[in-house]
Amino acid sequence: MSASAPTDTEHPTPSGVLAALYRSVEPTDPVETARALVTDRSVRIALCLDCPDELEAVGRALGICLRMLGRSPVLDGYGIADCRLL
Repeated sequence: MSASAPTDTEHPTPSGVLAALYRSVEPTDPVETARALVTDRSVRIALCLDCPDELEAVGRALGICLRMLGRSPVLDGYGIADCRLL
């Protein structure tokens, strides 16, 4: 997932993004690993999910990221810009 924000917001840190992500993961979410890359104006999150098919994996990843954006003040002003299946 990639998220972008206006240029006037404070940049989150990778550890802050991962902390926000793991606070948003529900016990039933099949997250195996997660990584975050923070650049000048965007955040990239890579999730490895244990799902039976690609459709469920993408749906769960979007759900996790939407919860994270809604719950984390660190990511205030950010939104999902794209989603890629790797």
